[in-house]
Amino acid sequence: MKLTFFANKSLDRKLFVIIFVATLLPVCFMVGLSFKISANSGSNIFNSPLMYLVLVSMVLGLSFGVTTILSHLITKPLNSFIKSATEIARGELSKKIVVTPQKELGKLAWLFNYMVEDLRRAKDVHKVSERLLEKEKIETILKSTADGIILTNEKARLLLVNPIVEKWFDIKHDKVEDIALKKVIQHENLNSHLAAFTNTPDSKDKNYEIILQDENSNKQRVLQVKSVKVHDKQTGKLNSVVTVLRDITREKEIDRLKTELVSMVAHELRSPLTCISGFSELLLDDSVTKEQSGEYANIILKESNRLNDLINKFLDISKIESGKSQLNKSPVDMKMLIEKVLDFNSQLAQKKQIKVKFEAPKQILAIEIDRNMIEQAILNLFSNAAKYSPESATIKVRLNVIEDKIILDVEDTGYGISPNSLPRIFDKFFRVSDNDNVVDIEGSGLGLPLVKEIVEIHGGKILVKSELGKGSKFTISLPYSNNLSESTEDFARVEYETETPI
Repeated sequence: MKLTFFANKSLDRKLFVIIFVATLLPVCFMVGLSFKISANSGSNIFNSPLMYLVLVSMVLGLSFGVTTILSHLITKPLNSFIKSATEIARGELSKKIVVTPQKELGKLAWLFNYMVEDLRRAKDVHKVSERLLEKEKIETILKSTADGIILTNEKARLLLVNPIVEKWFDIKHDKVEDIALKKVIQHENLNSHLAAFTNTPDSKDKNYEIILQDENSNKQRVLQVKSVKVHDKQTGKLNSVVTVLRDITREKEIDRLKTELVSMVAHELRSPLTCISGFSELLLDDSVTKEQSGEYANIILKESNRLNDLINKFLDISKIESGKSQLNKSPVDMKMLIEKVLDFNSQLAQKKQIKVKFEAPKQILAIEIDRNMIEQAILNLFSNAAKYSPESATIKVRLNVIEDKIILDVEDTGYGISPNSLPRIFDKFFRVSDNDNVVDIEGSGLGLPLVKEIVEIHGGKILVKSELGKGSKFTISLPYSNNLSESTEDFARVEYETETPI
């Protein structure tokens, strides 16, 4: 059975055994030689058991002592070497191996330290490369993001701003690092909020809105601002403040338009429904005469048609805006289409003795369009021209080809539109209210918005020019290719008079 001491195969035990045996053998040899000499000389110095025991103990003690000292001198620097090498292997590159006086071990320790130093330098270079790469990633993200980002320190001095912030606040400094925020960004509201947030201890993330005046477009930009504090993980000290600015101008405008739209829809629906409900109650009265009932029924029919027209136009606009409306395009002769609209709706002008003139070029103008949609757009422009013109006025409808566009003009000599109302003329439910001549004229406020949507879904544009008291001119331009057109006989100017049927 092996002893535990010998079973352990560590370098310390092996060296101890080897040195102990190496020191014991010579001592034993000298003791044996002494016994032999003593025996030959007749001396009895070793005949005493006590002396023999003392001699054996001295031999073993001397061997053990020499063995212990020698093994310690050899294994101590090796164990220190192994311990330091283990710590270095675990990533503690700051450790160094103690250089011993022994030539071989000292040289090995020096070479090992030199290797560790090179490894530490390589690791530092790798860390620097990683940091540079991380910095490039952060800069790329900051440049590509649509939100503005401002980074300030605990003293409200700038550390970084991204290009969006530079654009919004017209920052012209080449470098903004370590410059006071108020010297770079000239916005009192933003500066005061950030200063208060930075100087208030234990303040939570803060959200607020600021208004930024855009000098280039002379419009206001609404920015949603969110500030967050960044603390040091170890000390808990304030490190920096990150402020994110998001442009919510469009969202604010949409919310405003939604509110206005709901209000306008409710108003426009309430008026005809109230009229229908009121006259329906009157019809139930037994005292109503036949003539009165007929008059009331006509009013109810008129208001029902008005309500139906409003709902249909609103649904048509919604379908086009949502992309659910499908275009059924086919080759259509624009001249014949306009003639049809003017012919079928001549009573709109005849009621007020309005003179209608239609001018068109000689050739056939065939174009790929949705017939029903464009017909509805032309009808809306023509009916508006008749509705908002006084008696004996003139309406001119012109059809021209300019380069790759078909141009349709509908011009009247009516009441005109004021400069204040002109920018909103294509808004849903907008009604001109600053002109006494048109205040009492009934309308849904959806005709022109529908025309605009129809024209734009065909890839065209609509423009309006108007002068108060002198009339308005609406111009539609549509993409045109003469591949569909065919030459024909001269097409003379056609002029329609309300005195004769169209």
